[in-house]
Amino acid sequence: MTVSLPHDAIKYAQTKTFDETTIPQPLLSNHSTKPNSWGLIVIESGQLLYTRIDREPQLLAPENPGVILPGELHKIAPDGSVRFHIEFYHDPATKHADRDNEEVAL
Repeated sequence: MTVSLPHDAIKYAQTKTFDETTIPQPLLSNHSTKPNSWGLIVIESGQLLYTRIDREPQLLAPENPGVILPGELHKIAPDGSVRFHIEFYHDPATKHADRDNEEVAL
């Protein structure tokens, strides 16, 4: 099953770029986004292993980003050298536009 962001998703935050040595520890263990928040794992170079709970791991690459569903447990792991960042979106239908100015702490 291919997962994609909602058609009208609005970006409200983005992390800095991480590499295999600077990935924040919480991202390596099961964690989730806020309710109604979607994520997009954008691979700038290299590969990253993305595991959604109860799903087969997915190998992410520049041409194959990872979509994070709202509230779904997931984790990542580097697969060699990697550079990536995470973008956060909300679906306008959720009426959570106040998140447009939120800071993402990682």
